[in-house]
Amino acid sequence: MTEPKMSEETLNGLHPEKLKGILESLKQPDVLAGVSGPWKSRVVWQGGFHAKAYMRTHAVEMDEPAGLDACDLAASAHEQLLSAMGACMTVGFVLNATKRGVKIHDMEITLEGNFDNILKWAGLDDSGNPGYRGVKAKLFVRADADEAMLKELWKLAVEGSPVTQSVIRGTPVTTEFQMV
Repeated sequence: MTEPKMSEETLNGLHPEKLKGILESLKQPDVLAGVSGPWKSRVVWQGGFHAKAYMRTHAVEMDEPAGLDACDLAASAHEQLLSAMGACMTVGFVLNATKRGVKIHDMEITLEGNFDNILKWAGLDDSGNPGYRGVKAKLFVRADADEAMLKELWKLAVEGSPVTQSVIRGTPVTTEFQMV
């Protein structure tokens, strides 16, 4: 089997021909298994409400606002959850736009949510859900496509986002404990 010729042309910062080959390779069970996971993160307490997460070769700091007796050294975990959803939908939008030959000029996704009952997190109430009661995500985009195409790309981005779908579907979390 010969390697396909790779075009030097880019669209949206990606190489469409290379992307096509990568997506085609996902049909191979070993490649699919390799990108399906397990994906891992290790979070290490740094003191106070400050934590550091390690993923592959990357590290991300997390902290809480100064009003919670924290140092506000970084975004909080719940802000990073919103950002992870937005980043994942961005990747899906760019992927699908590039597959269809749509040039993106500008794109931004805003996300916001309110906690349902933060008193449960604080240990002041045993009822309710301390998490977001809902999240609103809004896409702002300027691209070389009509409104119908851009709406379809947005729909594909949301429906195909592993992070967003994990939140929407309420992915079960199994917890363990080990004293060291």
